Amino acid sequence: MVTRKLQFSGSLFDGRSAQKHDVRIELTPHHISLVLPDRTTVDWPYSDLRWAAETSPFQIEHETDTSEGQRLETLVVEDHGFYENYIHYAPQNLSQTKTSSNFNWKVFIAGILMLVVFFYGAFKIAPNYFVDQFANEIPIEWEETLGDAILSAFPVEKNPDPKVINLLENILRLLKQSMPEGTPYNLKIFILRTEKINALALPGGNIIIFEGLLKIADSPEELAGVLAHEAQHIFLKHSTQGILRNFASGMLLTLVMGDANVVLEGMINLAGQLNTLGLSRKMELEADARGMELMLNAKINPHGMVTIFEKLLEEELKENEDNPGKPASKKSNNLFSYLSTHPSAGSRLNNLKKQVGQNKKGFWIPLYPDSQWQKIRPKD
Repeated sequence: MVTRKLQFSGSLFDGRSAQKHDVRIELTPHHISLVLPDRTTVDWPYSDLRWAAETSPFQIEHETDTSEGQRLETLVVEDHGFYENYIHYAPQNLSQTKTSSNFNWKVFIAGILMLVVFFYGAFKIAPNYFVDQFANEIPIEWEETLGDAILSAFPVEKNPDPKVINLLENILRLLKQSMPEGTPYNLKIFILRTEKINALALPGGNIIIFEGLLKIADSPEELAGVLAHEAQHIFLKHSTQGILRNFASGMLLTLVMGDANVVLEGMINLAGQLNTLGLSRKMELEADARGMELMLNAKINPHGMVTIFEKLLEEELKENEDNPGKPASKKSNNLFSYLSTHPSAGSRLNNLKKQVGQNKKGFWIPLYPDSQWQKIRPKD
C-alpha cells in the first residue's frame, strides 16, 4: 500500500512584490492549506486554482480579491510527489483541469490587426516596392517584348486611316523631341475601333488610342494632351510597374496558397487582362504634370490638354447620370484610362489649370493648322 503524502514545503509569491515566502502546504479533500511565515493559515479552494506548470517545479495560480483589486498569487513546489498527491486528494473534475487562461479579446483583436497589417504589407506594399526597384533596371528590349505581347491581345486596326495615323505620329515625334533629356523609347501609335473613350500606354512604347476618344477631340492640341499624358506613362515606366505590381501580388498569393498552376496560367493570360494596366493615383498625377510640361516644352497650346479633360469630365458626369443605379466602380469603365478609377477628373482638371496659369507668358505655335482634323477625324 502506497502511503499518501499530505504535507509539503513550497514558495509563495503573493503578487505584491517579487519576494518569495516559504510556506508549509497541506492537502485536504476540499482545499489547499498554506501556513505562512507568521504562522497564519490561508485556505485555497480547489475551485479557485489553476495549474501554471504541471512539471517540476510545479506552479499553481490563485486569484484573490483585495481592496486594491484582483491579485494573482503563485505557489511553487519542487517536491516531485506533489502533483501525484494533489491529483489523489483534489476532486476529480478539478484535479484534471489544466491551465486555463482568461481569453483576452484585446490581445486577440490586436493580433488579428497585426496579421492584417502583415499580409497587407506582404501582398501590397512589399511587392510594389521591390517591383518598382526592379522595373527601373529592366532593359527597354524586355519592355518592348512585354508591350508587343499585350498589344497582340487587342484587335487594333491593320490599315488605319493614313491621314489620322500620320497626324498622331507627327504629334508624338514633336513631343518626344521636346524632352530635354531625350528618351530611348520608340513610340508607336495604334488605333482600336471601338466607341469606348480610352487610351492605353503599353510598356516599351506602344500607345493604343480608342476611336471613341478620337471622335471627341476637336483639335490636334487636344490629341497632343492625350498623347503627352500617355507618353509620360511610358517614359516613367509606369505601365511596366503597374503590370508587374499586379502580377507580383497575384503570384505571391497563389504561391502561398500552394497552387503553382495558377501562377503559370496567370503568366500565360497576362497579356489579355486589361486590368493589369491599372495605374496608381501617384502615377496618374505624375503623368498629368509631366505631360503638361511636355506640352509646354513643345510650345503646344496647353489649353488643349485642359479642354480634352473638360470633355472627359463631361462624359463621366453624363454616364453617371444615365446610370444612377450602377456601382461607382463600373460607371466610368468606358472612359479615358486616367479618368476612370483614379483621382477625380475635377481635381485633376484644377491641377492642370493651375499649371497652365503659371505659364501665362508662354507663346504657343499652332499645331498642324493645315491638318484639317475636323474633316479627317473618325465620324459617328
